[in-house]
Amino acid sequence: AGWTGTVGAGASANNWRTVTTPPDTAPITAFVPDPSTVHDVRLDTPVFTVLGSGAQLSFRNNYNTEPGFDGGVLEISINAGAFTDILAAGGSFVSGGYNRTLSTGFSNPLPGRQAWSANSNGYITTGANLPAAAAGQNIQLRWRFGADNSVSGTGWRVDTISVSSGFI
Repeated sequence: AGWTGTVGAGASANNWRTVTTPPDTAPITAFVPDPSTVHDVRLDTPVFTVLGSGAQLSFRNNYNTEPGFDGGVLEISINAGAFTDILAAGGSFVSGGYNRTLSTGFSNPLPGRQAWSANSNGYITTGANLPAAAAGQNIQLRWRFGADNSVSGTGWRVDTISVSSGFI
């Protein structure tokens, strides 16, 4: 409850949806397909409060996208501010971080950004330290997917999400 999907450049509809195959944790997973058209779609958590420092995010993701051209990123909004890449906001990956930099060609709405792209060959675990600036603040997390106007792929699945230490 409370999760929302939004669209950006080139997307006519947000096509994040829940599907039953293959989830990491049954019965469902969040999935967005990788189209051969320019696409910018976002999946946002409800707002929640980080009580103290040291909060960590863990999730499992499974991607199969056009390598280096289509991919997904993790963004954060702190205290209703603009969404910013988790790394630019001061967070860090502990495991399963970005594996590619997206091309600046072919109109991907995430040009030159680090992202999850190519083929993860199944679910991988991503662990991230939330930024110190999130301590004591209301935050939102966003999984954002960008595609260019060329080759398509299967898409991106996000599942088994948890935040530990210092949140309500």
